[in-house]
Amino acid sequence: MKHALKHESGFTMVELITVMVLLGVLAAIAIPKLMGDNITETAVHGDKVVSALRLAQKTAVAKRRVVCLNTASGTLRVSATPGASTCGVKLDDVEDNLFAGKDASIGMTGAPAELRFQPDGSILDGDNAQRSEIRIAITLSGKVQRTIRLDGGTGHVE
Repeated sequence: MKHALKHESGFTMVELITVMVLLGVLAAIAIPKLMGDNITETAVHGDKVVSALRLAQKTAVAKRRVVCLNTASGTLRVSATPGASTCGVKLDDVEDNLFAGKDASIGMTGAPAELRFQPDGSILDGDNAQRSEIRIAITLSGKVQRTIRLDGGTGHVE
């Protein structure tokens, strides 16, 4: 008696897994980019702001000078002499517009127009007032995506 080979229709397990992996990649990477989602650019912008704040704080302590960060323009300046409270000297190898973004929907709120990092690590605002804490919100289309916290007494950035 002969057995007829039956041809079973359907997909193999390898084919199903391959399709699932491809759909996962599309869902994670391609679709948000096609839909205009700027979450990645917002995260990068937040990282640039944190880096600029940390650079200002570390430079103030290392050079024993006041370092001013203009949060509107992203410029970083240092005082010419120890003890001076005005900042007018451009830092070597540091470009202006430290955290300039490409997308107008990405913004920053809660930051004073100027932050003055002191040689002892503390932070003053543009009016020479020390705040215990400064919270800077990184926003995307007006919605807060990240909050950066600065300790006004120590200059710690998180």
